[in-house]
Amino acid sequence: MPVTPHTPLSDADIDALADLVDLIDERTDVPVSLEGLDGFLLALACSPRAIPPGEFFPVLLERADGVDAVFEDAADAARFLALFERRRNEIARALAAPIENLADPRALSPLIMDWQGLLAELPPAEAKQLKTAGIPPYAQLWAGGFLLAVEHWENDWNLPAGSKDEAYVDEMLDPFYILAAPLDELSPEERNTRREDHVALALWGAYELREFWLDRGQGVRN
Repeated sequence: MPVTPHTPLSDADIDALADLVDLIDERTDVPVSLEGLDGFLLALACSPRAIPPGEFFPVLLERADGVDAVFEDAADAARFLALFERRRNEIARALAAPIENLADPRALSPLIMDWQGLLAELPPAEAKQLKTAGIPPYAQLWAGGFLLAVEHWENDWNLPAGSKDEAYVDEMLDPFYILAAPLDELSPEERNTRREDHVALALWGAYELREFWLDRGQGVRN
């Protein structure tokens, strides 16, 4: 089958995108990761307005000279843009799907690193080295990527003063703030809840936020 901008990413495509994100991380001062990128894309998909690439790439890369300037090889830049756009479309399709549970094949499956699974597969010396370097809590990078977009375009997310919907939006964003926070800043109840459950709440929050903005005549249509 021919590959189009709407072709879902295969496992090999995800690995290729991860390698390209690692190149960005190596060649810039931006602490970017595949997980954080995926969270950032999710925020764009449930944003109060459609954010164009000319706005979001400078925020994601922390530089105004675009993707081409990050990669030494033009082919790498083209591959990154193609995979980025396919994942962006994939997320938009998932959020637009009329699902009733997250086990639905059409539901969004976030690209979150299973650090504990990775440690279990590594030789003991490499696992110890990775632990010493520090590994983030599950989904922390993903939530951080999401909140990077929300907080940068805070003015778009703000509701009119006195809006009765402000508490609702805050409630939908709460799981992302819990996941992004340092563990020692969480309440006992938040720490005792499985992080996978916080992720599920965050995902449902993204679905709800997309519908919320669309109902207000705003938002991003697929």
